Amino acid sequence: MRKLLVVVFLSVAACGPRPAETRKQPPPRPREARPAWVKEGIVMAGNWEPLTFIRRRGGQPVADVENWPLERTEEAARGLAQAGVNLVITNLHKGFGLKTEAEDIAATRRFVQFAHRHGVRVGGYVGTTMMYETFFLEEPEARNWVQVDEWGRPFYYGHNGQQTFRYVACRNNPGYDDFIFRVLELGVGDLKLDLIHFDQMELWGEPFSCRCRHCRGLFREFLERRYPPGQRAPRFGFERLDAVGPPPFDHIEGAPIRFPSLANPLMQEWALFRMEQVARHFARYDAWLHSLNPEVALEGNPNLDLATNRGFTRGVDVAQMLEHGDIVWSEDPHYARWTDDGRLISKIRAFKAARIMGKSVFVYTGGRYGPPEAVSPAHLRIAEAMAFNDMNLGMVGDVAPDGIRLSPQARRYIDFFLSRRGMLKDTVPVPEVAVLRSVASTEFRPASGIPGAVLFEQALIQNQVPFDIVFDRHLEDLSRYRVLVLANQDALSDLQLDRIRAFVAQGGGLVATGASSLYTDWLLERSRFGLADLFGLDGPPAPGAPNTPVRRQRGAGRVVYIPRIEPRLEPPPAQMTYAFGSEYWRLPRNAADLIAAVVWAGASRPVLNAPPSVAVEVVRQRATGKLLMHLVNYNDSKPAENLQVAWRLPANATVSRAVVDSPEQSGPRALALSVRDGVAHFRIPSVAVYGVVELEGGSN
Repeated sequence: MRKLLVVVFLSVAACGPRPAETRKQPPPRPREARPAWVKEGIVMAGNWEPLTFIRRRGGQPVADVENWPLERTEEAARGLAQAGVNLVITNLHKGFGLKTEAEDIAATRRFVQFAHRHGVRVGGYVGTTMMYETFFLEEPEARNWVQVDEWGRPFYYGHNGQQTFRYVACRNNPGYDDFIFRVLELGVGDLKLDLIHFDQMELWGEPFSCRCRHCRGLFREFLERRYPPGQRAPRFGFERLDAVGPPPFDHIEGAPIRFPSLANPLMQEWALFRMEQVARHFARYDAWLHSLNPEVALEGNPNLDLATNRGFTRGVDVAQMLEHGDIVWSEDPHYARWTDDGRLISKIRAFKAARIMGKSVFVYTGGRYGPPEAVSPAHLRIAEAMAFNDMNLGMVGDVAPDGIRLSPQARRYIDFFLSRRGMLKDTVPVPEVAVLRSVASTEFRPASGIPGAVLFEQALIQNQVPFDIVFDRHLEDLSRYRVLVLANQDALSDLQLDRIRAFVAQGGGLVATGASSLYTDWLLERSRFGLADLFGLDGPPAPGAPNTPVRRQRGAGRVVYIPRIEPRLEPPPAQMTYAFGSEYWRLPRNAADLIAAVVWAGASRPVLNAPPSVAVEVVRQRATGKLLMHLVNYNDSKPAENLQVAWRLPANATVSRAVVDSPEQSGPRALALSVRDGVAHFRIPSVAVYGVVELEGGSN
């Protein structure tokens, strides 16, 4: 043991400049400077809990302790490789301290050597909690690294009320910052890991967010930077910020925060500050890893879930955070399935949010942490990832002593994915529709912005209209889209309104609902719609007025305003801790009006007669220009048959042949194809769960 510890800590001290020299947020790395292997096709398995933690947590099956060393042998690595797994996430540092976890770390070091021998990459788990019973003995200064509330009380991890042996560390504390960079040096320099996984890449929700002296000081710096003298009184009512600190929330007994929207300007700024801090730390981890080894990938777990306002609750601004890193994790409960009441439940939104930023998502497509097979079959989850998740099948299962246990269907889908990588990789979506997720609308008025966006997206998904989810920054250039959707995106700045007007003036289509544009991004109510000139209305119709779409031709563009999206189930009450769970995802009563509006505004619906259980994604391969149409049938008990396709091709596309392929058939099959007026017509005989159509030809 003594020899082992010398090896560990010599390696920790060996590398690079101290992180104090890189405290500011680095710029994003360009796509070509990121590890290329993350886009070549990922099939991941996991076993990231150290044995120390399994025993301290308690409640585990006896077999977990017996199997733990067997899961880290060469036999396990060989079995994983034979099953097609090419990445394993295992333990690096959970939070007990490097000495306490030394034996766990040594097992990882040995396993990395075995895995690399068989062509399997390895990622290391890094947590953000401190098991103070041992960690404080190793790192006495760590007592000062704890996240605390406004009264100085520490926050526990507290999972199910039983993990109170874990304090939450503050990433804004320079001492903890230094320690984490030592862990990264260990993982990359000594263990030769290929990926670093940061769990809890988020902040604790209000009222449990840190108010230590470092967070207070950084918040004041944030305000002073955003509001120079002369600009403070219009925002806060006064100029001096000397005594301003993080705002207390009048809910000291815990979440949820029940006020309906966030009008308090200091609370808004505190939420924006938290979003910036999460992104800043992710960016710095990214730059540090790149300096150690540019082929090491960065992945974090913000628990991506677009049915909640995680920017406010957890500091997760998807667009800002995902300027950096390679992969994020989503543990949202929206696993692929079809329900008896006609709901298509999916993780499509998480995939689209990451992909518009050039990233992919780890999800549980198998293994102990996912849903039961009877609820959401593993091969359906794999099919969904294959269609929407940019060459990343997620975690297909748990590491086992002999490698991994997979169902025959899951193995068949994994084999299909790996054997078709040349066709599937290096693609970019080519939808005609963009759905805006505005930060101010979804984070500060979540009871309007989130149900509106989710239900409009649900109508598009179940009517096979491909779309991108876009964020505020993407309004700067919407030229790749024909139609922009503002689904109850109430709070928009004047600059955003100008960009939307410019899009319409250049021939773009706009579909807006509800109170879209009625508020500024500070949630100040305008005297009339900010886009009244486009809508032809000053404000929303009175309650009870007919819900009649209003169509207008505005120069070269078209605009449709729809007063209400009509949910079939009353959404949850308005509050700031908001979640619009999948039980509410039934198609809106006026879904047909929403789709008709999008089509009239300029978009097309490529699959004409598919059942609502089928979702479609369309992409173009960058290198070849080939077009692909992915189809996923979420009703795995009933094949979708005789699907008639009329796909309006992107500009300059030429196609000469259509081929359909699927794990459910013996090989590719040619389809009868005709092209008329830039529209490709063909028929797909059947989609049991997944199919992909390749249009051969070319596209610029």
